[in-house]
Amino acid sequence: MDFKKELEVFLLEFEPYERGFFSKRLKFASKYHPLIVKLYRDLFDFSRRGKKLRAFLVYLGWRLGKGKDIKMILPIALAYELVHSFLLIHDDIIDQSEVRRGKPTIHKRYEKLFGPSTSLRASEHYGVSQALILGNIAFLEALGLINFSRFSQNQKLLCQRQLVNTILETCYGEGLDVEYSYKSASLNQIWKMTELKTAKYTFIGPLILGATFAGIEKRQSENLTKFGLFLGKAFQLHDDFLGIFGDEKVMGKSILSDMREGKNTVLIHKARQTVKGRDKKELEQIWGKRSGRIADLKVVRKIISDCGTLAWCEWDKEKLVKEAKIYIPKITSDINLQNILSQTADFVIRRES
Repeated sequence: MDFKKELEVFLLEFEPYERGFFSKRLKFASKYHPLIVKLYRDLFDFSRRGKKLRAFLVYLGWRLGKGKDIKMILPIALAYELVHSFLLIHDDIIDQSEVRRGKPTIHKRYEKLFGPSTSLRASEHYGVSQALILGNIAFLEALGLINFSRFSQNQKLLCQRQLVNTILETCYGEGLDVEYSYKSASLNQIWKMTELKTAKYTFIGPLILGATFAGIEKRQSENLTKFGLFLGKAFQLHDDFLGIFGDEKVMGKSILSDMREGKNTVLIHKARQTVKGRDKKELEQIWGKRSGRIADLKVVRKIISDCGTLAWCEWDKEKLVKEAKIYIPKITSDINLQNILSQTADFVIRRES
């Protein structure tokens, strides 16, 4: 069994469960108001178009802890996926993004419900307000899924504590991400922000959550945390790369948003340290320009490539993945699971979206 096949096995169980959950919630919402039904429909549409990586990692953590019945972990996997939706919906508001997963972001969807007779300010406020509410609904539904799962009360309490701590640290990282878009930061500070915003939430959080429910040993958990930390940093560095060199159609979101927002990513920070002269001045003029276009991004691409930062990025991603893989034999002695973890690590820096 390899990563792709294991993911397929998981999705064959997860996707029908997800559809069944939303079918029940849509029926429940129908007793309120058509708007509430629409909110749930949009949440389902938003959720189902994701890669389900984090939900899969909850399941993989469950497997690593020798969890047997896949149906038991499905509510927790869906809960984590809904938390992911909650964070993305709010993140799109912060980043002023217009496209996510190939469709308008949630706040833009609701903004467009009004015709040209409505003032722009009113429609924008309505869109942002409904998106904030929908994100909150996603988070509360996640907590509900944990509460009504088949695990013991003590396990549920532990799960909620871990989940809340992960979300808190993600919020801390998000706050620093916004801060560093306006103020200078050191490379170490940006890496710390990456650990909080990405590594703990995308890898450590779901893996440890699933593993905890399956009763993983403390030493395994410690090594799984180290594996997730290195993998999360590699994941974010590859995200930085995709944010500049990615294919917008494949990614399903704008490749201009990082540039326009002036994101102080590890990749951009490294380029600023490396580039000199006219290129340095040009990079500073373009990065953070709200009206930046594709032509500007092409200039940024050339600068990053010519100064050697692109080559450094590729080298460092590989290095981080190799460091992550060192911990795999310490996590599990199961050869099959070792292969899946190794291929998951490779996928992180080979993906196109």
